[in-house]
Amino acid sequence: MDISKNRLEAFSDGVIAIIITIMVLDIPMPKSFTFNGIKTVLTSFFIYFISFIVVGSQWFKHNYLFSICNKISIKVVWRNILYLFFLSLMPYFTRLIIEYPKQVVPAIGYDIVFLLLMLSYSFMQHGVIESMLKEQNKHFLNKIKERRANQKFQLILIIIFVIFVGLIFYLSLYNPTISIVFFVILPVISSLSYLWGDSRFNQDARNKRINR
Repeated sequence: MDISKNRLEAFSDGVIAIIITIMVLDIPMPKSFTFNGIKTVLTSFFIYFISFIVVGSQWFKHNYLFSICNKISIKVVWRNILYLFFLSLMPYFTRLIIEYPKQVVPAIGYDIVFLLLMLSYSFMQHGVIESMLKEQNKHFLNKIKERRANQKFQLILIIIFVIFVGLIFYLSLYNPTISIVFFVILPVISSLSYLWGDSRFNQDARNKRINR
């Protein structure tokens, strides 16, 4: 049984839009307009900006993934729901960091959720590739080769991310402030690295087609 791709994309876009809206509502109003009050609000805006970039990159990845297939299976639908579940946790951990900016634990939780988000996306991506293989379409088979090359890049990215999280956690035992900064910025670096890798593989594919 195949599910309408358009309905799944519309549902996912709606969830992502709500996630971004919830995050901006979590930014606290300034208690005073003193230097410390404005500094607190600016810090909250910076954390929101970090999460906005992360969620925005997830929307881009999701949109591109489903643009290369015509039909999706129930398996993909449930994997998409799992992916959206981890994505929906981003506002909660964003708020934790906003309310406890000097605590290491919320920052670690933020990175763990991001790691689970990356893994669930890879899980969903594999399901989409399986659906495309069933169509046995030459155009989609070429897209699958691009996706598989990108999966290798994404796997390497996840391994590097886990290593960095471990190193930053070790650093937090000696300098919590610096480690918190790394914990918060690391998901953005990872997201931008994925988008760069995605663009690189797509450019390589286009160059191969032009050379032919």
